[in-house]
Parts: sequence; C-alpha cells; structure tokens
Amino acid sequence: MDRSASTPPDEATTTPKKRITITFYLTDAMRNRARAAYRQTSYSERDASWSAMINKALLAEVERRELAYNGGEAFVGNDEPLTPGRPIGF
Repeated sequence: MDRSASTPPDEATTTPKKRITITFYLTDAMRNRARAAYRQTSYSERDASWSAMINKALLAEVERRELAYNGGEAFVGNDEPLTPGRPIGF
C-alpha cells in the first residue's frame, strides 16, 4: 500500500525516536528464510540494517490491518504492556 501519494507520512515513521528492543518468537526456518532474503536484497531494497528490514515488514502489516479494520487510519496506541498468556487458538 502506498499512502505517500494521498496522505502525509505519520509521526511513527518519520520522527526519529528512542529505539527499543522487543522480543518475539519465530521458527528457525522462518528466521533463516528472512535472513536469506535480507542478505540477497538489502542493497537493492536500500535496507540500512536487518532492523530496518524488519521494521519495513512490520509497518506493511500494520498498514494492512489499519486499512482492513480502521479505514486506513492509525489505531490509537499506548505504552501499556500486552496481555501475557497462552497463544490464542483459532
């Protein structure tokens, strides 16, 4: 999705902020696949780092959900921790 043509960039993607570390889980296969994609394409995609590629991927999913569930508008967020617990079963 290319929002740059219709709306100004939002603060979350343009304002330099303090960076934080997050932890998440993925399989070895997914990690290796993502690392291979990064290694093979980082120059062409102009990724400044592995973190930059992961940020792009996360932003693409966030924008997809904003479009699908919130009319393309950013959801209101805060710093409250996410609820811990067992994974949701579908």
